[in-house]
Amino acid sequence: MDFKVQNANYERVMTVMDKFLRERYAEACPCSRCKNDIAALALNYLPPHYYVDSLENREMGSPWVMVEAAVIEAIDRVQEFPNHPHREKSPAGRAPAFIPR
Repeated sequence: MDFKVQNANYERVMTVMDKFLRERYAEACPCSRCKNDIAALALNYLPPHYYVDSLENREMGSPWVMVEAAVIEAIDRVQEFPNHPHREKSPAGRAPAFIPR
């Protein structure tokens, strides 16, 4: 049987990040680079909780309030310092090509 080492906070961070980007940060850049940067930063803010894949270990991980705080901090940081130029919305609500700062 193959076992897999996993970080218990990964799914929590992804769940909270998706919810917050949808509900609280609708204006945040939705590109995959920004989402991956947010996830990586949030996971780095949290203590690691690695486990070998099994059902009883899936409830391990940081408390939800810590995960939410880490995700908020990561979203704010990536919005302030994205790894690509900011996009500005056109009057029609569509984002034009990237505009360098």
